Amino acid sequence: MIGERIESVKWKMGRRMDEKKTDILVFFIIFAFLLSYFTPELILKDTTIAGGDTSSHYIYADYMKNYLLPHGKVSGWFPGAYAGFPVFQFYFFPPFLLAALMGYLIPLKVAFKIVTILGIFSLPITAFFAMKFMRFGFPAPITAAVFTLPFLFMEANSMWGGNIPSTLAGEFSYSISLSLVVLFIGLLYRNIEEKKGYNVAALLLSLVVLTHVYTALFAVLSSSFFLLTRNREKLVGNVKSLAWVFLVSFLLVGFWVLPLVGGLAYTTPYADAWEIDDITDVFPQIFYPFYIFAIPGIYWSLKRRENGIESGIFFICYSILTAFVLFVLAPKLGIVNIRFIPFIQLLILLISAYGFAELVKGLKGRWMIPLIVITATIMWVNHNVTFIPAWIEWNYEGFENKPLWGAYSDVNGFLKGDENDPRVVYEHSALHNSAGSTRAFESLPLFSGRSTLEGLYMQSSITAPFVFLIQSEISEVGSCPFKPWPCSRFNSTRAARHLEMFNVREVIAVSGKVKAALKKDKNYRLVASFPPYEIYELLINRDRYVVVPEYEPVLFETGHWKEDSYLWFLRFEDVPLVFNAPGKEALLDKWDNKLKTSDLDDIPRVPLTGNCSVNSTLRNEEIIIKTDCVGKPHIVRVSYSPDWKVEGASGIYLVSPSFMLIYPEREDVRLYYGRTVFDYLGLIFSLTGVFLLLSKERLRRKFDRIIDANFRYLIVISIFVAGAVFMSHSLSSEKWNREAFIAEVGVSMENYGICDRIKSQEIRDRCFRDVAVATGDYNLCDVRVKSPKIKDECFKEVGIRTDDYNLCAVKIADETLKKECYDAIAAKGS
Repeated sequence: MIGERIESVKWKMGRRMDEKKTDILVFFIIFAFLLSYFTPELILKDTTIAGGDTSSHYIYADYMKNYLLPHGKVSGWFPGAYAGFPVFQFYFFPPFLLAALMGYLIPLKVAFKIVTILGIFSLPITAFFAMKFMRFGFPAPITAAVFTLPFLFMEANSMWGGNIPSTLAGEFSYSISLSLVVLFIGLLYRNIEEKKGYNVAALLLSLVVLTHVYTALFAVLSSSFFLLTRNREKLVGNVKSLAWVFLVSFLLVGFWVLPLVGGLAYTTPYADAWEIDDITDVFPQIFYPFYIFAIPGIYWSLKRRENGIESGIFFICYSILTAFVLFVLAPKLGIVNIRFIPFIQLLILLISAYGFAELVKGLKGRWMIPLIVITATIMWVNHNVTFIPAWIEWNYEGFENKPLWGAYSDVNGFLKGDENDPRVVYEHSALHNSAGSTRAFESLPLFSGRSTLEGLYMQSSITAPFVFLIQSEISEVGSCPFKPWPCSRFNSTRAARHLEMFNVREVIAVSGKVKAALKKDKNYRLVASFPPYEIYELLINRDRYVVVPEYEPVLFETGHWKEDSYLWFLRFEDVPLVFNAPGKEALLDKWDNKLKTSDLDDIPRVPLTGNCSVNSTLRNEEIIIKTDCVGKPHIVRVSYSPDWKVEGASGIYLVSPSFMLIYPEREDVRLYYGRTVFDYLGLIFSLTGVFLLLSKERLRRKFDRIIDANFRYLIVISIFVAGAVFMSHSLSSEKWNREAFIAEVGVSMENYGICDRIKSQEIRDRCFRDVAVATGDYNLCDVRVKSPKIKDECFKEVGIRTDDYNLCAVKIADETLKKECYDAIAAKGS
């Protein structure tokens, strides 16, 4: 009997050893397959990564290594784009920190390339361990690792995140976070089941949060699965576990999350609701052979119910449902909905891995099956791959190997300077792709040292809408990424005044249309040509980052300062408007200037007299000003942020369009980028989190007793807080008449195409009417305006403007309006 048991144990140990060898061998094949695409020759080449958004990320890794880390920071002020913005305060710093640290040992360019592929190479590993943690037996975990390959090599989209095309397009932080969140859901499942290891889960969740907000939302909401039980004892235990994980994690990331939340008012949201026209975009052909195994996977989990409601497959299914709910609610939350689809795509593959494993469970020689699966999978993936190899080569061979590298480097060499030189703008054009990316010139600060306007992290800046408006005025084809902020059309003369306001001296043109227009425009002068690029100097630029305005600033009382400032910018108003900066309301109590208004059509104009001599020196996070006009308003043409502090003035005001305004109290003034209360509070939170992480079990037991004593109240409070947060987001859009704003923008730009964005028929008709009056184009009244009443008003106003009696006589149906039209024209003649 004992001998039989010994033999049984030996047999089981031998089988497990065979399974481990198989796992190792399959992983070796997976990585060899990935390296056949991401060849070491490309990754280890010391060149600057190119392609899509990826090329624009590298400059911030360089800034992390060469400025932020030496100053003991992981976030700070970056002056090179958007008239300056807080870098890594609203974007995810860990990948850049890792690249920078590696950059002290190997070339930073190589380190950054390695970091960009971490999510791709780690996803098979995290999928394997997630299935292990959820107690799925061999060969389910290794099959899950193999089944990540069709997800990675899916070419149906390049913007949703997680797959190789999305990573190549610049979504590498999402890819890393997606890999981490897969591991988290597996680890959390094990921790809940075994009632231990919560600190590790908290640490992992912290990494998920710091690497991407979408994965963080998914991780937190998916965890609510463990609250779905009728067993009160189990429910209370799960609440304790989740509460500890979330509390410690939230405290740990407090140093980053609290400043982010505190500064949200100074960002530009990008809530794009993605419409899916074809279901094959979500479930493309490459998934078909794998998804069929999801059906037996769900069947076996329902049949067996081995662990009741808390079985791993039920958890994965619930997580899929969570991702779908987030996709539906995303527009209400002010976030991009399509970023939740990759969770659905990937998690179905994990269910499929379980289903496949169950189907082959009784077969002999099971250890060989994964080898057959990886072989078949690689053959299928290769069959479906088309453009990925070329894109990988394009990105990782670098800028230095692109067709336009010579001209591109000549342009940067000609513009060589630093942050004190006036800014440079460039025409947005797909033609730049031959230099490495359509966004190649976002790297001007890296290659030339000069600041530009447009950059990658557009949501991080309050100045982004103005920058993209300028871009549309100086480009043949603009990008106009923010739907709530309509852009203009190419108009070099309109652009000139806006460029001067932002202290821009040079314009890089590439298209024939823009080059021809700038040559004719008296505001510009050709100064250099490096075909296909031409560089023009803006002749009206005064080369000043700090100026005393022509008119006394006026306090503008509004609840929607961004929209009002945008309209002010469109109208070329020359009276600066001071806005009530969120979080700085107390500063306006000291506003000695009595000039106030709440109407853009009624702005007081009080000229400022006297000549002023103002000099400034800009550094990365400091501005030194020397002036002889103490007491007068000085506009600093750098984006406003509550993190800026001042010595030598009473405070910093938010002034149109999005700059800083000071009233010097002495000749020498210093502005510096510092910390807010959110920074200090966040640091306290993080230190508290570290303390809890290192605390003894006694503290954890005390925490559990608090949960026990206040369980019902905590549940009610949690539901109330979650509902309040959702409602605050969902109702925010109702507080502002966005369509009326769009109509005003269309009229200000004299662009009837913008009116087409308006859903309300009445507002749309009035928009067309006002544009028709502004341009004198009665065809808009005839063709675009639907309402008979507004149509008659339109003909009347255009007729009066153009002195056209014929419009009064022929086009107007209402007799009263017709007579008013005649009388108004006659009155003008007299």
